Amino acid sequence: MEYYYTPASNINLQNNSLTLEGFEHRHIAKVLRKKTGDTLKITDGLRNIFECKIVKITGDCVLCEILDKKFNLYEPEINLKLFIAPLKNNSRFEFAIEKAVELGVGSIHPVITEFTINKSSFSKNKSDRISKIIISAMGQSQRCYLPGFNNAISFDDMLKSTKSFPNKIVMYEHAGSKEKSIMDKLKKDASLLIGPEGGFSKQEINKLINANWQIHSLGDRKIRAETAAVVSIFELLK
Repeated sequence: MEYYYTPASNINLQNNSLTLEGFEHRHIAKVLRKKTGDTLKITDGLRNIFECKIVKITGDCVLCEILDKKFNLYEPEINLKLFIAPLKNNSRFEFAIEKAVELGVGSIHPVITEFTINKSSFSKNKSDRISKIIISAMGQSQRCYLPGFNNAISFDDMLKSTKSFPNKIVMYEHAGSKEKSIMDKLKKDASLLIGPEGGFSKQEINKLINANWQIHSLGDRKIRAETAAVVSIFELLK
């Protein structure tokens, strides 16, 4: 059973009740045609999972009674921060975001690199669309933590903000095919950087190496940026 999402502000633990609104309400009421008495699993995106029974469906919300509560099921032990350059094709970028959430990333940070084609900032409509994709991917994959989607930052600002981070790994197509990164599993935080279609410039790679980013190869063949993101996340979190 997939999870549905409601923010913590819609949960009243004293009364054992919560409400679903917005597109989750429309999905449950209009698409799935759920009825009073049906059960749902709902998360607040803060690692809490609520087993609920529908009490009432109105024109703008679903009112539920909380039957049981669990905490932090199926979340990865490592908090993986994904730094990824926006792609030229929006649908491919959204695909990468969706799969990253399903696989278990903790947060997503767009990074504008030298060869990033789409350097424009995210409009409110685009950010809202990505937020819905993240919420849907969280629920479909039965995750109880809602990854944050951050504002786009420049490559140099990313270097500054991650200066003290442990376990920093960058995927680079021109790394040797046997180049492997070593992740300290004792540390619960890691960062992964995926470049744009044109890859990283030599200057950027030199800056990354000097900032203690580990260069990692996915093999001899060249693959798409969104594929590199999916394969890399799976490898780091397996």
